[in-house]
Amino acid sequence: MIFKAHFSSSASNLYEVTASNGRRLLIECGCTWKLLQKALDYKLDGIDGCLLSHSHKDHSKAVEDVLLAGIPIYSSLPTFEALGVAEDRHANIVGDKDRFEVGDTFEVFSFALFHDVPCLGFIVHDKSSDENLLFVTDTSHIKQRFGIAFDIIAICCGYDGAVLAKRQETGDINEALAIRLLTAHMERNVTKRYIAECCCLDKCTEIYLLHMSGGNISQEATRQEFEDEFLRTTHIAGRRRTNHDRRTS
Repeated sequence: MIFKAHFSSSASNLYEVTASNGRRLLIECGCTWKLLQKALDYKLDGIDGCLLSHSHKDHSKAVEDVLLAGIPIYSSLPTFEALGVAEDRHANIVGDKDRFEVGDTFEVFSFALFHDVPCLGFIVHDKSSDENLLFVTDTSHIKQRFGIAFDIIAICCGYDGAVLAKRQETGDINEALAIRLLTAHMERNVTKRYIAECCCLDKCTEIYLLHMSGGNISQEATRQEFEDEFLRTTHIAGRRRTNHDRRTS
């Protein structure tokens, strides 16, 4: 299984999972249709579906175009209703603790997260290789524990509490934005603790830190911290690693 983070920020989110047999699954479609096609090198064949966590535009912007292209989307009823596409024949409603298949290759388990709108996380199982991906985006925390060994973990790491507190003290951040980060996204230590205490890393080869918030977290230092602690290759999702990054990691 290959996980690729094309975009991962408050501006846009698009992720791609490629199974060992070549079949593909999208997670999120939060960019324009033009950018989505370009990110995929204009190759839409072999895409079995798209998982959509929630209705915010940075995760769902291209939803109508994806449906129009005949790609099935899997999300909650509140999400589809908020986007006005609940009646589309390619809109597949799933919810908390649902297990479903996408094409013949992917088995998915969806579970509820804690955001300011209804939001889902996903476990993606590649039946062709028996590999598992944990995908968790916008949420303040995760209450579930899964008795699964994850090969890849892609998880929200939105901000550093110490950095955010300092910015609040100096008036360097809008109060409403600060409150939203505190209540709707995972803090660095919350993310690290969840991986350490609740995830089986026996098979894990890669960790992707999702949706890192610009000036509210030291991205490279955090990436290195996770890599040093968990001894797994760790990526800042949506950013191409430079030669310098590779030399110093």
